[in-house]
Amino acid sequence: MDDQQAIDFARKAIVGKATPDDDASVTVTREGEILHDLVIVEFGQYNPPGTRGPDFAARVTLDAKTGEVKDLQVG
Repeated sequence: MDDQQAIDFARKAIVGKATPDDDASVTVTREGEILHDLVIVEFGQYNPPGTRGPDFAARVTLDAKTGEVKDLQVG
């Protein structure tokens, strides 16, 4: 699974659960001992200076081979 596919799967997973800003940053990282079997897609969250808030709008952990959602966190 390439980065764009991971982002597409993650966007589908957060529909109705989170609404990241259109211009929010999106990061893709890979985890796993040897095979990088997990892909984590994080949609950034803007917090105005001097305010508290979550670090991300949504974080989706996917199985790198199947695209199955393993974990979904909403900021």
